[in-house]
Amino acid sequence: MRQDGGRISARAALRASGAAWPEAGSIRRTGEVKVTPMTSISPVVRWSAGVVGLVSTLAVLPACSQKSAEKCADAQKVARQAVEGQNFDAARQWREYAYKQCEDAAALAALDKELVDREAVIKADTERREKRKAEAAQLVKLFLDFVAQNRAAPDKAAAAPACDPVPEGAPPAKQKDRFCTAARVAGAYTLSARYWEADPTAVRFTTAPEDPVDCAALGGVVAKTWGVPAVGGKTAERSRCTLGGPLSGLTAVVSKAEKADVHVFSAGYVERDPGSRPMLEGP
Repeated sequence: MRQDGGRISARAALRASGAAWPEAGSIRRTGEVKVTPMTSISPVVRWSAGVVGLVSTLAVLPACSQKSAEKCADAQKVARQAVEGQNFDAARQWREYAYKQCEDAAALAALDKELVDREAVIKADTERREKRKAEAAQLVKLFLDFVAQNRAAPDKAAAAPACDPVPEGAPPAKQKDRFCTAARVAGAYTLSARYWEADPTAVRFTTAPEDPVDCAALGGVVAKTWGVPAVGGKTAERSRCTLGGPLSGLTAVVSKAEKADVHVFSAGYVERDPGSRPMLEGP
């Protein structure tokens, strides 16, 4: 760029700024010409008294905000809904969108903390539930093996069964008219067989998994379903199952409640324990 006595030529200044040189005849001697530049810098060329002078004003146009309070609120709402639905990929995408729409950095920081904390809680809860389901499946397998192996002789299911006291004054022939329980521990769970000592084939096998078990998990089919009172005034669904395979001839009772007992009955058990009939047969 040429300089003459510290002044810059009008043509050179316009060329440097990216503006076009005015067309011939477009300059009024006592007026002014505004030249539209190709950039955001707008020089205004003024001419007066036959002397060419140039005043260049660098005007930076204010940036147009692309943020939206409405879209900001919507993005945060959808991000939270995605977290509740355990769709964390979608939650992160909406969180990024919120950053493009929200002016309030504090609100976004709060959103970040909420999403991270909630994801950690849900992840831990999911892992806990998956672990419980896996443990329940393992327990059911052990329980079914326990029943199949001991259904014919439940009195041999444990080394030292615990029996009810002999009724006072009972003759020797009646001293075995009582229930005994043979129990076996499997980790945190117990597998038990309650049987009539005089007739061990009258037996009820029981265990209590953390998660509910249905008839299908026992290899059976539903014969009847009804409701029973549950914790907190709620109602839990209970089902009687007809079993097959190695457990053919036995009947199970399961309930859709946490830590609910799973029972497997022999055909003659209810005759020895009439009080269990409602549990097995329902209303």
